[in-house]
Amino acid sequence: MITQINQNDIPAVAQALAKSYSEEPWNENWSQEKAERRVKGILANFESIGLKYESDGNILGGLLGFVDPYAEEDFFFVSEIFVIPENKKQGIGSALLFELEKLLKQRNISVIQLNSINYNQNFYEKNGFQKDSVDVMYKRG
Repeated sequence: MITQINQNDIPAVAQALAKSYSEEPWNENWSQEKAERRVKGILANFESIGLKYESDGNILGGLLGFVDPYAEEDFFFVSEIFVIPENKKQGIGSALLFELEKLLKQRNISVIQLNSINYNQNFYEKNGFQKDSVDVMYKRG
């Protein structure tokens, strides 16, 4: 079942996020504190939406993002979409995106943006996403 995340869900959502990034291709070691900070940080953004996919009281995946106002229309930026490793390839990520689209239609937002690594691009293409002409640039100091 997909529902919106509330404050009480943050520790469990953070735990699922950390678990999701603990395996290939990321192999990241998230502390509970850092994962909770990430979840809280995204949910503190302008008109944020947090969705959780829950089954039998366990959070199996989530989606976090926020509205990005622009000149002629608002976009929605997905900061995180994740599914715990043992439940990947079961339609959870697609279900989260579908639910997000329903919520965004109510707000008259028709554009969803996100950053993706090559590893996940097939998943996003299967869900109707296409590459933009913008490249992500960064500088590490």
